[in-house]
Amino acid sequence: MKINILRLKNAPGSSFTFNISKGLETVEMNGQELNFVSPVEVTGEVVNRNNLFLVKGLVKATVSTNCAKCMEPFELKVQAPLEETYTQENEGFNQAGDDELITFHGDVIDIEPEVIKSLLMELPMRLVCSPDCRGLCPQCGTNLNLKQCNCQNEVIDPRLAILKKLQQ
Repeated sequence: MKINILRLKNAPGSSFTFNISKGLETVEMNGQELNFVSPVEVTGEVVNRNNLFLVKGLVKATVSTNCAKCMEPFELKVQAPLEETYTQENEGFNQAGDDELITFHGDVIDIEPEVIKSLLMELPMRLVCSPDCRGLCPQCGTNLNLKQCNCQNEVIDPRLAILKKLQQ
C-alpha cells in the first residue's frame, strides 16, 4: 500500500486524495490468526505540512478467524481511522525526539504497517463469534451453541472441595 507523493513534495499546503485496495497476508493477534477475506480498502487524503506529510483516512476490511470460545470460524467487518504523520529520513524531525513521526525514503510512502496497526487497534481483545457464545463443554468438548451435553458441570472451588467430602 504505497502512496507516491512526488507532486506534493515541493508544494507545502497542497493535498490530494487516494483510494487503495490491496489483499494482505494473514496476521496473528493474541494467538489468533486473522485472514483477510477480501482486499483491504483505504480511502483518505495526504497533506503536505512543510515537509511533514499527514495521511488521514478510513480503513475497511473483513477478517476471518476462529471464535476464542467455541473454535468455530466466523467473519468480522472492521472499520478503523488512519491518521499518521510521515517525514523523509533526511529532514531531521525524528532527531528532535518526535516519536510520532514515521520516516520514509524517496517519493513513496508505504502505509501498510500503519493500516494493519489501525485495524488491530479496533479489534476486541478476545474475538468471539457472538456476545452470547456459550463455548465448548470443558469436560467433553461439545459445542454448547449447537447442542447440550450430559456432563455434570458442577463447579467446585478446589479450596472448598474438602468441605464437600465432610458433608457426605
